[in-house]
Amino acid sequence: HGHTGRTSKGARHHRVDRSDPPRPLKTMTAFAVASLALARLGARDALPPRPRATAAPTRRARVGKPAKASAGAEPSSSASARRPLRMIVLRHSDSCTEDASLKDHDRPLTAWGRSAAAALCERVVDAEWADPDLVLCSASTRSRETLAAMQAVHAPLRDATTVFMGSLYAVAAMDGVTADHLKETIVEWAEKAENETAADGVTARAVRTVLCVGHNKGWEEAAGDFTGERVSLKVANAALIECASDDDGSLTWAKAFDENARGWTLRAVLTHGLPDPGACEAGPGDGGGQSGGPGDDGSGDEAWGEGAPFPA
Repeated sequence: HGHTGRTSKGARHHRVDRSDPPRPLKTMTAFAVASLALARLGARDALPPRPRATAAPTRRARVGKPAKASAGAEPSSSASARRPLRMIVLRHSDSCTEDASLKDHDRPLTAWGRSAAAALCERVVDAEWADPDLVLCSASTRSRETLAAMQAVHAPLRDATTVFMGSLYAVAAMDGVTADHLKETIVEWAEKAENETAADGVTARAVRTVLCVGHNKGWEEAAGDFTGERVSLKVANAALIECASDDDGSLTWAKAFDENARGWTLRAVLTHGLPDPGACEAGPGDGGGQSGGPGDDGSGDEAWGEGAPFPA
């Protein structure tokens, strides 16, 4: 489901929701899991969004980028195309495992997790990477709440075309498929966002920065596949990955992934910078790293056994 709206200053906001959680994956082989989950979730994610009945909330114009206006403030398409391509591969923040009645998909953030997400966002803003044109977010509750906590700190994040996808939750639990799925999804949604035209005929801004919010183990694997480096992403960590544009501005996402596969550079891995929560403040696995849900102790690989059914 989705809606498109405009701010009073002309900034566009497009939100698409593919929120149905995937069914539990328990005893299937990795190949069967990948085939069934991607077929089902990919087909659903491809459905056209249905418009919401509610009006779009007012959004602030993007910091550092002029709002679209008839006065010609928007940068030319050629200048926009010469910007480097950037991916922010961001793992969700710390989530609660105390309520055994909740499905893994539905686990919310802890209070510390919300603080960590906000602290991480401040560091992304300081690094001048906090103005994505497109946001691809897992439909899990902890991913949604991570994005919401960041938007509360930096409201311009709400102005990006935003898509919540169940498939981003499912693929992260599988070996070696997340990078390819992100490539296909980024190319598809970047083209959709760039081809949108506002009611007044103003063409949407080129998509040059994409924020991907999701899960381990897939997020670490994808960041490593893109850059050729070993990347560790604890909860509320973000890998900043960049591909320099061609001199003539002809570099597209499809070309960057297919023809320039090793042209991606890991610029930094940003952390939240907060001390870990005390044992009295955290549920099992929510920061102490002793037990609990897979990977939510922030350790990443240690929580993953053979055939682990859920993303971390």
